[in-house]
Amino acid sequence: MELRGYQREAAAPALGGRNSIIWLPTGAGKTRAAVHVCQKHLESRRGGRVAVLVNKVHLVEQHFKKEFHVLQKDFRVTAVSGDTSHKSFFAYEAKQNDVVICTAQILQNALVSEEEDTHVELTDFSLLVIDECHHTHKEAVYNKIMMSYLQRKLSGQQDLPQVLGLTASPGTGGATSFEGAVKHILQICANLDTEKITSAQEEVQLLQSHVPQPRKQYDLCQERAQDPFGERLKKMMERIQQHMETPSLPQDFGTQIYEQRVVELEKRAAETFCRKTRVCALHLRKYNDALLINDTVRMIDAFQCLQQFYATERDAKDPTEQFLAATFEENRESLQALAGDRRYENPRLGKLEEILREHFQPLGASRGIVFTKTRQSAHSLLSWLRDTAALCGQHVRAAVLTGAGYSNQTKHMTQNEQQGVIKLFREGALNLLFSTSVAEEGLDIPECNIVVRYGLMTNEISMMQARGRARAENSVYSVLAKANSREVSREQLNEDLVELMERAIRAVQAMPEQEYRLKIRELQRVAVATWSMKEAMISERRQLHHPDAVQLYCINCNTAVCRGSDIRTVEGMHHVNINPSFGSYYRACSGKMQFQRSFKDWEPGCRIACSGCSQEWGMEMIFRQVKLPILCIKNFVVETPDEKRRYKKWSAVTFPVKEFDYLEYCSSVHGQSF
Repeated sequence: MELRGYQREAAAPALGGRNSIIWLPTGAGKTRAAVHVCQKHLESRRGGRVAVLVNKVHLVEQHFKKEFHVLQKDFRVTAVSGDTSHKSFFAYEAKQNDVVICTAQILQNALVSEEEDTHVELTDFSLLVIDECHHTHKEAVYNKIMMSYLQRKLSGQQDLPQVLGLTASPGTGGATSFEGAVKHILQICANLDTEKITSAQEEVQLLQSHVPQPRKQYDLCQERAQDPFGERLKKMMERIQQHMETPSLPQDFGTQIYEQRVVELEKRAAETFCRKTRVCALHLRKYNDALLINDTVRMIDAFQCLQQFYATERDAKDPTEQFLAATFEENRESLQALAGDRRYENPRLGKLEEILREHFQPLGASRGIVFTKTRQSAHSLLSWLRDTAALCGQHVRAAVLTGAGYSNQTKHMTQNEQQGVIKLFREGALNLLFSTSVAEEGLDIPECNIVVRYGLMTNEISMMQARGRARAENSVYSVLAKANSREVSREQLNEDLVELMERAIRAVQAMPEQEYRLKIRELQRVAVATWSMKEAMISERRQLHHPDAVQLYCINCNTAVCRGSDIRTVEGMHHVNINPSFGSYYRACSGKMQFQRSFKDWEPGCRIACSGCSQEWGMEMIFRQVKLPILCIKNFVVETPDEKRRYKKWSAVTFPVKEFDYLEYCSSVHGQSF
């Protein structure tokens, strides 16, 4: 396995057994350098064991098949992710193999597991490789693992594994000053217990010849001259706001700020059981979504988004729902007519059509990615492409690539669907992807000669990752946005931040060793102390209320449905209600939930909804032949002796939840001991 000169230079401290970060641009072969470090590490250390950690499931298989497979000639290598059936045997796999590639969450679960057969220690490994290591901060799972590492190190433990971080872009952590950027880089180094952050310095020319930079261009378009469709939506929103009688709501419709205000209003209304305000706020958020879609893609996409929303099952007896449904129905035909009027179409799409026509000539071998913000806009862009005659020839073969996490906006892609799209793109059967940020980082996607950032407002890390996809010779990186918009000014700020980040890294690299070590040690002490305090506060918060004193209400109809003491966790994460009488409060919807993977002791059942008002609550799980309802906390209001609150996550509730005991449950239901 031969390394290029710049890879050898960047890997040198790691090859010497020192904790380090390899900082090289996208496409420069960081993973190849890491494989080389793993090989040398295992050859020189008898009984050595390596954990390669990634932050996205699809990267497990990718690293295994594309890079680390070369080690199989001499070593035992395995891949474990949430999608693999032997996730639960991680501890066994880790001890049977020399190299285990896994998502960081799986290692973290094994580190905190109290069961002997699923528990591992950090000291079971002699080397940790952390991919995309700039995510080692705040609450990220990488940081949880490294905080455990640092706690041990600062208490004097000696046999901890060597750490190797890989990144193309540590970013500035939100800092806009040189001092702030330096502090951010030092903090990442401290979190990873890094002695050195290394890059190509002597071999920089070789690096530049292997990783050419794309030509950047700003493709700017004007605002719509007229937007009667958007104006009609705003009039409808004004009418809903008047009906709500909430004068404090702003009227900056179609903005992220308005969305935040409406979400906050909906949360407060749920907690105070003000149904009228809550339902109106939910609908206003949908109208705001439609305005954002109208601004990003086509009017017809925005119209369909609303039409689908109003086609779903509603509580027809509720006067607020009746008013909202009537408001939409009164305007539906005129909205549909406006949505089909080509005179008011989105100028961004005309500009995108120009770019694609230029790059996808009939005989060209072009390959491109259009990055967009939401799954909804990725799907809308694909349907726009299919409806655009000038782009419908054989030479544009497009698909959507979005994340695998569940979203209520649009259907998520399964891991298999993602892999299938990437495979077709790699083989050339597809040559254009409409993608969310999922394709920015880490994915093994072939070199593109056109990358378009379509109306995006993101940070400098995202910009660098997306730009790094345009690696073909004479490639183009296009910023498509409205002239004089916030997107353009953010992109220009990102360029400045990249320069600032590079200056900050050089300053850290040039620091005298003694000064660097003192700063790192101080940052580590503060980080560990802060982390310990936070953990203590979380654990204290979980004991604030007795589960019997906690009541859960349906968020929509305010019916009290269960107590905190009815809730248990399965596999430490799924919150189920074990009270047999709870079944009278909900109904199961038809059709089982479909997942791409199998689970250890259970299988998914049907979605469940409130039997009184049809509000979705979660889903049933079939656990060893027993049906248990899994509750999604955001669909309930939680009342404690102190307050009524709505939570996004179960981890934030203020009462302890016990683990589900199958035998105890069976004996309580059937009245006999097992």
